[in-house]
Amino acid sequence: MKSTLLRVHAITLVLMVIGIVPVVHAGSSEDSVVGVEKYGDHAIREFALRVNDELDQHKVNVAIIARSGRPRGQLPDGVSYTHVAFVVFEPVQGSDGATFHTYTVYNLYQGGNGAADRSYLKQDLTYDFVAGVLEKDIAVCVPHDELQQRLIEVIRSPVYRQLHNTNYNLVTNPWVDRFDNCVTHTLKVIMAAIYRTDDRGRIYENIRLYFKPTPIRLGFVKSFGSNFVKGLSYADKDRSGLQTASYDSVKAFLAANGLMKAEFKMAVN
Repeated sequence: MKSTLLRVHAITLVLMVIGIVPVVHAGSSEDSVVGVEKYGDHAIREFALRVNDELDQHKVNVAIIARSGRPRGQLPDGVSYTHVAFVVFEPVQGSDGATFHTYTVYNLYQGGNGAADRSYLKQDLTYDFVAGVLEKDIAVCVPHDELQQRLIEVIRSPVYRQLHNTNYNLVTNPWVDRFDNCVTHTLKVIMAAIYRTDDRGRIYENIRLYFKPTPIRLGFVKSFGSNFVKGLSYADKDRSGLQTASYDSVKAFLAANGLMKAEFKMAVN
């Protein structure tokens, strides 16, 4: 790993050259900048630097990071954040062609081809992630070191994209291989890393055996708003109702199985 000083210098350089941010969307959208509008661009850039520095202090190679782009009072029990992704320390090529190391974020975003029921994968930076915070805090779950290494192996292999399902559902049932969202894709990558397999059948079998989803009450759907209902399908609802994966349930799974090294939260000043 590079020294902390070199990382901070490189991260500062990245943030200085980031361009104009796009219009507001919430949740798991690439162009969500509600945090910039609410807290100001300077505060968000400073927050991104502090997040990267804290990741560096924890010697993170890969972790799970979460934000909420919706008011927490509108979220159902067991759901604290609306967007989850992997944050990875890795080499990045600058505009001058030089390579340096920084933290990048691997996302599944809603809105593939402009459709609310489609998703796509994209890699961006910590600034882009925290720019989407409506609630001022983020959470980071750090897997233990061996799992971090296995996650990097999956993320840098074709398996990461092979596990992606472009059919998006706001409330995806993680036990059923029908839809995807940012948290279920994260969960599949974690399972692929734990068991070192690219077999979708085995991955879903282990999710059903060992992962406890978050139940979602139907009343939540009405409170979430029409823009989000457009990305909602009831096709994989089971007899117990809607259930999904959340940051909290993924964290609980890792902690219960001795796979979590640390968790920390940070907030915009």
